[in-house]
Amino acid sequence: MEVSLRQHRNKHARANALAQRAHAESLRLLAVNVRAGIIALLAGTFGALVWLWPVMDPMVLLAWGAGMIVGVFTATHLVRASAEWPQTPDTLQRLEWCFAANACFIGALWGALPLLGAYTPNGGAQTLIIMLLGIVALGGAGIFAPSRLVFFAFIIPEIGPLIATLAADPPAALPQAAIATGVFAAMLGALHELFHHTLTATVAQRLSSDTLAEEQRVILDSAAEAILFTRGERLIKCNRRFADMVGESVEHLCGRPLWQWLADPAEWHRHADRARNALASGLTFRTKIRLRRANGELLWVEFSAEAVDPGRLDKGIVWLGQDLTSRLRSETTLHESEARYRQLITLTSDWYWEWDDRLRFTHVSGPGTERAGLGPSAYGRSLGALPQISGVNAERWSTLQRQIERHEPFRDFIWQACDDAKDVRWFSMSGNPTFDTDGNFAGYHGIGSEVTEQMRGSEQFRHLAYHDTLTGLPNRRLLDDRLHLAIAQASRRSQRLAVMVVDLDNFKIINDSAGHATGDLVLMAVARRLQAAIRASDTVARLGGDEFVAILPDIEDLAAACTVADKITEALAQPIDAGERQYLLGGSVGVAIYPDDGGSARALLARADAAMYEAKRQGGSRHATHRPATVEHEPKPSRKALKPSTPTN
Repeated sequence: MEVSLRQHRNKHARANALAQRAHAESLRLLAVNVRAGIIALLAGTFGALVWLWPVMDPMVLLAWGAGMIVGVFTATHLVRASAEWPQTPDTLQRLEWCFAANACFIGALWGALPLLGAYTPNGGAQTLIIMLLGIVALGGAGIFAPSRLVFFAFIIPEIGPLIATLAADPPAALPQAAIATGVFAAMLGALHELFHHTLTATVAQRLSSDTLAEEQRVILDSAAEAILFTRGERLIKCNRRFADMVGESVEHLCGRPLWQWLADPAEWHRHADRARNALASGLTFRTKIRLRRANGELLWVEFSAEAVDPGRLDKGIVWLGQDLTSRLRSETTLHESEARYRQLITLTSDWYWEWDDRLRFTHVSGPGTERAGLGPSAYGRSLGALPQISGVNAERWSTLQRQIERHEPFRDFIWQACDDAKDVRWFSMSGNPTFDTDGNFAGYHGIGSEVTEQMRGSEQFRHLAYHDTLTGLPNRRLLDDRLHLAIAQASRRSQRLAVMVVDLDNFKIINDSAGHATGDLVLMAVARRLQAAIRASDTVARLGGDEFVAILPDIEDLAAACTVADKITEALAQPIDAGERQYLLGGSVGVAIYPDDGGSARALLARADAAMYEAKRQGGSRHATHRPATVEHEPKPSRKALKPSTPTN
C-alpha cells in the first residue's frame, strides 16, 4: 500500500513537472510571436493613422496613436523580461497575466476606433474600420495561439465595441452586420482553439520525447551490464557501466581503439576475426576476455555482440559486457538467467512468457496477461490450444510452425482475442529459443504486447484505400472486386444480377453556380438516397464525379431490376437540401442484366453505361435497359435539371 502510494506521488510529481515545462515553453513561443507581432502592430497603427487622418479629429487620432506606442513599448519590455523570468508556477502565471493585461490594453485601443468620432453608418470610414479590425482580430488569433487567456483578453475588447456599434446603428446595406461580426468572432475563437490545441499538443509531445530520451539515457547508465556501440576497431558510444569497468570517464573513451583495453593487445586480431565471422552470418557472438583497467588491474568480462546489419558490419555492432569477477552465482545459473535477459535487453513488452520443450506455457507474467486471456488456465497448454486465440490464417500458423521446428526466433506473431463484451483485441508475441547447458532445446521464452491501436489504424487505412473519401461509398477498386465476386457467385448458383449506372442530370451546373462545397453536400445526400433505395445486401459505389454504380445480386428478372431503377429515379427527383437552398435534380439510370446482357464485369458496365446515355438522350430522369430502342417506362414529365427553390429559414 505504501509503495503504491509512493509510486502515485512520483507519477503525479512527474506529470506536474512536465505540465510546468509545457507552460514555460508555451510562454516562450508566445514571446516569440509577440516579438513578430510588434512589427505588424506598428505597421497597422501607421496605416490606421494615415487612412483615418482625413476623417477624424487629429488630436484624438494622435492620442490614440500615442496609446498604441505605449502598448508597443510595454510588449517589448515583456518580451525581453520573459527570457529571464523565473521558471516557477506562480511566476509563470504572473507573466501570462502581464501579457494578457498588455493584450487587453492594445485590444481596447483597437476596439475604441468606432467610438472616436470617425465612425458613421454607411460611410467609407465605417467600412475601413470594420476591415481594419477584422484583419487585426485575425492576426491576434495566430499571434496569441499559445495562450487562451491572452487571446480572449485581446479579442473581447477589440471586437466587442464594434459588435455593439453595429447592433445599435447597423448599416442600411447590411442590417445583420452585428450578427455577422459575432459569427466572425466565434470563428476566430474556434480558429484560435485549433491553433492552441495543435501547438500545445506538439509542445507536449516534444517535451515527452525529450523526457523519454533522458530516461533512456539514465536507464542505460544504470544498467548492470556494460553497453558499447562500435564501428570497425573504434568505440563510438558506451554507457557509464563500461567507463566504471575500465576506470575512465565516458568522455575520454569514445573514439579510441578497442584493443587498448585488452590485457594482451596481441589477441585483438584473433578475437576480431571470430567476431566478424559470427556476426556476418547473423549469429550472436559471445566471448570471455580479460581487460586491463586504467590502474593496471585485470578483470574477466563476458561480452555478447550483435550486428546492426549482418550484411554491413560497417554500420556498427552492439556489445553487452558482464563483469565475471562480481558474480555470486554458479556458471549454470549464470547461463540460464543472464543469457535469457541479455537477449531481451532491447525489447519492451506488456508481459513475459515461457514455453517448455513441448511448447506448453510454463510461465506468464505482466500487467497485460489478463487482457490477453493468458491467466493460470493457459499453463500446460500450447498457444494453438487456447480457445481465445483467433484471427490467424493457415499460412501464418504454418510459418510459425516451421520456425519453431528449426528452433529459430520468431517476431511479431499477431493474433486476436475476444473478451466477454465481444471486444476484439490484437496481440503480438515474439520469442527466442532456449537451450540447456548441454545445448539441448529447452523451449521458448519471449514477450507479448497489445497492438490493438496499431491494427485499428491499419484497418482505417484499408478503409480509405477502398472507399470514396467524400461519400464513404465503395470506390472503383472495391466495386471491381465486388462485381467480379457477384458474377462468380451468380454463375455458380445459376442466378441473375443487375448492374446499374446512375448519373445525375446536369450536375455540373451546381458546381459552376453554387460552388464545389455545395456540390459535395448534394453528392453526399445522393449517396444516402441511393443506399436507401436498395437492399442491405446490394452494393452502391461512386466511380467519381456524379456517376454511381449499383450491383443487385440474386435479382429475379429484368422487371424486378426496373422496379429498383424506378425507386432510384424517384428518390433522385425529390428536392435536395444543400446549404440554405433546395435543388431539384434528376437521375438517368442504365440497367444491364447478367448473364443476358454480358458475362463479364467490363461488358456489364459498358452496356449499363450505354443504356444510361440512352436514358439521358430521351430527356433524363428515367431509366433504360442496355438496348437503346427499349425504354421500360414512359418518360416522366420533364423538369429543369437544376431549379433552386425559395430559400428556407
